Amino acid sequence: MTALRFLLLGYAFLTIFISGGLFFKKSGQAYLTLSVFILLFGLEMLDFLYSTSEVVKVFPQFYGRYYFVAGFFYGPVLCLHFTALLQERRFRAVDLFHFVPALIVIISFSNMLMLPGKARIDYVSNHFYDQIMPLNYARATHILLYGIAFIFLIAKNYRGVDAIKRLYALSICSIYFITAVLMSWLTEYADNWRQFILYYISTSSIVFIVGYVLYKEPNFLKQITGKYLSSRLSRKEMELIRDKIIFTFREDSLFLNSNLTLPLLGEAIDEKPHRISQTMSELVQESFNDFTNRFRIDYAKEMLRKKEFQHYKIEAVALESGFNNKVTFLKAFSKFTSQKPSAYRSNRMQANA
Repeated sequence: MTALRFLLLGYAFLTIFISGGLFFKKSGQAYLTLSVFILLFGLEMLDFLYSTSEVVKVFPQFYGRYYFVAGFFYGPVLCLHFTALLQERRFRAVDLFHFVPALIVIISFSNMLMLPGKARIDYVSNHFYDQIMPLNYARATHILLYGIAFIFLIAKNYRGVDAIKRLYALSICSIYFITAVLMSWLTEYADNWRQFILYYISTSSIVFIVGYVLYKEPNFLKQITGKYLSSRLSRKEMELIRDKIIFTFREDSLFLNSNLTLPLLGEAIDEKPHRISQTMSELVQESFNDFTNRFRIDYAKEMLRKKEFQHYKIEAVALESGFNNKVTFLKAFSKFTSQKPSAYRSNRMQANA
């Protein structure tokens, strides 16, 4: 067991190192949230080693203050990672509701968390069955429920993202869900906390490998996916699919359909969705959403330039251009033109005056 503890200690420090590497090497919500997730797990490994060693008797100040609360942050942080990755959505105020369970736990157990170290150890021992075990069950259930939610989230956005993101999301979700099930099983059947070391060793091995690969080679997933997908379509075939999409967009204005998906586009041009997805990721090198939104923004720009549409409000232009709402339209317009629709309209009116 001592050898495993030393191995786990090394994993913990390496995981924290990888977390810092991801944080400083790449920007954006997707990388930031993944970095935070890995950091949380690295700190939990250190907390586990501390709580199950003789060190806790000498320095009891930190006992019980991390493990119980940290478990309620994994799901929310990874959820923000997936929404940034799959939906290309930034953090919103409503996302704070994900952290309500963590806040409830902190408030509910504030009396324990504020106790001095030795008193906190005695409290955990005296209230293990009536308070600590229910909290452990709540922690495991919370993690497991988020694992189930991630499955639905990926399924909902599965056809709207390219193959690279799908492979990555499925890999991370599988790791999370398997570890969530293992954690739930251990919470129910483990005889003591030391048996959890097998959980930490197996989980940290997977997390460490994934984090290390992404840190050393950020484009690893793209390379792997490209290797296996490229054999299905030649460049000439992908060029043909791209041209069919462009022709359909220009002739039939299919991009104006706000409910357009890869399957619907596939039906329109008689191509399978995964072939379109591969074309987007390998030839066009742009997501399906971005590719479609480019056409929508060009259409919106035309409306903003014409006098007959000057009485249209920005929201009306957004809906006419194929967007579901004004917020999505504003984000896409700023992304592709580096200015707001109202500023673009004003500048064009001044130029035409």
